[in-house]
Parts: sequence; structure tokens; C-alpha cells
Amino acid sequence: MVAPTPDGKVIDAGDVWSISGRQPPEAVAAAGLGAQRQAITDGLAHLLRLGDNQRRDWLDRRQPASSARVNWWLYLLLVIDQVLGDQPGRRADWVELKLWLLRQGQARGVLTRAESAEKVAYFAADMRRAGAELPDLLPSADDIVRACLDAIPVGRDQVPMLDARRDLHGLDPTQIRLSRLAKNLINAAQWHLDEVQDERLADQLSKWIAVKPSLV
Repeated sequence: MVAPTPDGKVIDAGDVWSISGRQPPEAVAAAGLGAQRQAITDGLAHLLRLGDNQRRDWLDRRQPASSARVNWWLYLLLVIDQVLGDQPGRRADWVELKLWLLRQGQARGVLTRAESAEKVAYFAADMRRAGAELPDLLPSADDIVRACLDAIPVGRDQVPMLDARRDLHGLDPTQIRLSRLAKNLINAAQWHLDEVQDERLADQLSKWIAVKPSLV
């Protein structure tokens, strides 16, 4: 969606206001990889048999230049999601590999701290909904929620919110991004609230959930 006219100091005419689509970014990324897709699929199957050092060497040799790196990593994650449905007998191996890749993606600067926390939260929720009982692999609800909350760069008393006295016209682009980032992380963490053991952590998340309707 592109703004046809300027909107005060928030957005100029011709600026992109939002981007949405029927497919996740991982699927869109796949379209530009062409013949690389089979090689990536085969490479991921090879990674299952390797230790951490050999896996890191594999990534060092194969990840593309920075301009294409994000899409390449997104496609790695998409392939694992697809294989998880096709190879339930090796579910634990693929789950371990995806979690390892998410950690590596953050360590290498491909994924931000917030993106990594959000993806782990949704992935763990998907696995549990699918009946995958993998307590030795999947992070605990406490770890997931804590990672999501820690990735919010501002506290509840600082996060930009909409209320009866202020709408989007009163927020600059940086404030809008901060508010949306907080909302995305709360949405991801919320799936795990019922399983959180730390009462203080559960209370923190509940308070964030309470203000979520006021976030952008």
C-alpha cells in the first residue's frame, strides 16, 4: 500500500505504508533462487550428519553475498518446514537443525534479535500444536517468552501507543516501528503464556498483552 498524498510528518506521497501478501517471506524468497533450490535441499540433509564446526564451515562456504543473504537464509528455514511434514520419523533431527540455524542467523547478523525470538516462538508453538513432544530440543515457554520480551527495545512506560488523545498522526516513523515491533513480539510470546512457570515473567507478559490493543 502506497500513500497517494502526504500525511503530515508521518508519511510522504509515494511512500510505502505497508506490505502484505498471501505468502510468507520465506516462500517469496524461494522464487528467486531457481536452480539453487535443490542444492540447498540436499545440503540441509547433509548438515544433519555434521557437527557444529562442520556446519559452520558449510555456511561459510555457501552463504551468498550480503544483498542475497537474507532470502537465502529464509529459504533454508522454509525447506526445513516442508521436510518436517514429509519426514515425521526424523522430526527431532530437523527441529534441532532449524533451531541451530536460527541461532546462527542471529549470530551472523542475518536475523535481528527480535526476528530470531519471534521465529523461535512461532516454530515452537507450531511443533507443540503438531504434537511434537521434544522437551530436550524445544526451548521452554519461559525461555521463549523471556527472549521475546528482552527483544523489545523499550519498556511498557516508553513504548509508543495510540489512545484517545493521539493517533498515527502523532507518531513519527521510528515510533511506529517500535510500537509494531513490540506488538509482533507480544503476539508471538502470547502463544506460550499458559506454559510459563515463572510467575513474574507471566505477569510481565500479561501486562504487555493488556496494552497490545494500543500498539500500532
